[in-house]
Amino acid sequence: MTELQKTGILRLDELIGGIPRGSRNVLVGPPGSGKTVFAMQFLWAGIENDETVSFDSIDRPWSHMRNYFRSFGWDIEPHEDSGRFIPIQAYPHFEPYEQDPRVKYFSLYEFDEMKAIDLELSKKGVSRFAAGDTLEHLFTTLPEEEWRLIENWTISWCHHDGITNVDTMSEVTERDPVTTRMKDFSFYTAHNIFRFRTREVDRRFRRELRIEKMEGISHPLDWLPFEITPAGIVLLD
Repeated sequence: MTELQKTGILRLDELIGGIPRGSRNVLVGPPGSGKTVFAMQFLWAGIENDETVSFDSIDRPWSHMRNYFRSFGWDIEPHEDSGRFIPIQAYPHFEPYEQDPRVKYFSLYEFDEMKAIDLELSKKGVSRFAAGDTLEHLFTTLPEEEWRLIENWTISWCHHDGITNVDTMSEVTERDPVTTRMKDFSFYTAHNIFRFRTREVDRRFRRELRIEKMEGISHPLDWLPFEITPAGIVLLD
């Protein structure tokens, strides 16, 4: 029977039971729609379950991510010190700013280095891994063949080492043909897809999410309204 990992979003976990362990998950939607908070909440649920987790900050310095987690009452620094939260930064690091000794820095352009870090995470027992926005930093900068290689590696890594991968991806309305092919390939290979949106309802904007694809799990297809509260994402009735 497939092991399910709680998302930390109470009513969502009641609906689906959690996310299958070892799966590749894509969270897609416009900026500000709640994708990163979902990924952070998923990792924090793992910390509360005594799991070891990791986050790759692709779109901002890691010091910013610490503050972002802390804004929801999720203090990750003690878990960084204990080795149960492993911070990774693929966002470019610039001199003269000192590197944080707790953070693993690497370049997205070094595939072998990325694989080595992933395998190190496996040895350390990481069960949940999340990454910041991948669209701008991967689709628009890496050659198509390299992106496909990264996608196929990630699928294999998650499956064989039982690591649940959650990647956020910004939705854009205009794409060139290469970016379109790469994004379609990412959706095709992902096991699960969560789509996010914001829309106006009764002259007020609200956030919603929908499970667009989930392998082997019974799930609703309707849009689920939610709020981002001081405690994270909460589904609305």
